[in-house]
Amino acid sequence: MKNIRYIMVSVSVLCMVSCREYLDVQPQGEVIPTTDEEFAAIMDNRIFDIEGGGDEFVIGNMEAIAKFEGYADNLDANIRVGNIVAYSGDNINIRQSEWRSIFQIVRDCNIVIENLEDRTSDVAKGTLAAAYAMKGICYYNLLRSWCDPWEAGQESRQLGLPLVDRFDIKDMPVRATLAASADYTERMLDMALAQGNTDPKYFFTEYVIKSYLAKLHFWCEDWESTIETCNDIIGGCGLTLTPIAGYEEMIQSANDPKGEVIVRSHINNASELDWYFSYMKGYIASRPASASLIELFGDEPEKDVRYRISFDSKRFNTKTPECKVRLSEIVLMLAEAYCHTGDTENALLWLNELRRNRIEGVTDLTEATLPPVRQDNRITEDAEGKPLTPLLQAILDERQKELYIEGDRWFELKRNGRPEWWIINNGLKYTTRKYMYTAPVYKGDVDINPDFIQNPGYES
Repeated sequence: MKNIRYIMVSVSVLCMVSCREYLDVQPQGEVIPTTDEEFAAIMDNRIFDIEGGGDEFVIGNMEAIAKFEGYADNLDANIRVGNIVAYSGDNINIRQSEWRSIFQIVRDCNIVIENLEDRTSDVAKGTLAAAYAMKGICYYNLLRSWCDPWEAGQESRQLGLPLVDRFDIKDMPVRATLAASADYTERMLDMALAQGNTDPKYFFTEYVIKSYLAKLHFWCEDWESTIETCNDIIGGCGLTLTPIAGYEEMIQSANDPKGEVIVRSHINNASELDWYFSYMKGYIASRPASASLIELFGDEPEKDVRYRISFDSKRFNTKTPECKVRLSEIVLMLAEAYCHTGDTENALLWLNELRRNRIEGVTDLTEATLPPVRQDNRITEDAEGKPLTPLLQAILDERQKELYIEGDRWFELKRNGRPEWWIINNGLKYTTRKYMYTAPVYKGDVDINPDFIQNPGYES
């Protein structure tokens, strides 16, 4: 099965195009579409990939989860490596190819945006909403993976992304600042909202887009905007936190976005990929959970519904690995944002609201009953570089339990100090260095343009 995996990766790499090449999309005999329906077909193909579970780079899929959970520390590679990659350094070349694949999606979005702007049909407006949303989410994902984490006061000096605003095969954009890249990403999502799409056929409706706006604000440490957007979502999306009784059905759902799910991939059962999804589930379940994660569930872990559905008796994964955005993530972002602004009362309010819907008979936490900061915590500083507090530790602990096997932990490590740590594999020690949390951009883009800067650590 591992040979199948390597073949699939090799084929996908051969099919991808570079950041420079993504602009050149007119092979001989092909032309840019003209009608609204033809442009809609471009987005329909991308949406079909998301709905069928084939998309790795917008909402994400099982392959994205396997990658990021493999890099991170939810699973214990020192006990058993299993089939998933255990060390981010092993995927440097693959991460470069992923940069190219994401910009291929940006290319398609730009073709649609440039040609459908100012068209008034319902098809044009829905397609335009999808294009702006997909492009904005792609840029958000690029920010998280290919830029260093946000440093307040330094964002206008930090390396950002090439801002590709139009289709031009002669254009060779260089990297903007991190601040400019974040502003650009927000503008794309705002433009998606401005289209007013309510048709689920175009996938990206109001609260899907707002969820990614909240995630963007959160990543960029704009706590006030995070609070505003999260409260908007909680108050207006019509969903509530899924209670204990419905949690397993929501999480283990094969295709339906049940309970508090705002958006997820793989909502259509693409039968030709059934073998692949079954394989990926086993692939992810080939490494046991780490002892430090299991310890977060306390002395009576069976009272926590997340523990009951996530692990077998040998700590191997039993949770369905699907990429999704759930209301619980919005609540956790809201609690943390309140914490960073010094509003302990509201931070505890939302933290306890989540815990009551996950742990049977749980007692609300207060400032006085918060556990002290653990000395062996992998995360020792918060997103702002400050020492971890008992309240923030409690919020991060709940996030780690809640979003386990949803591809989140790697980015939490990156966002909160980029701790360095190691694993032993085949008798050798592999250390995740600080720079490795940021992926390398495609080397071909650097080679072709002397003004295009590679990320630190990958210059040679």
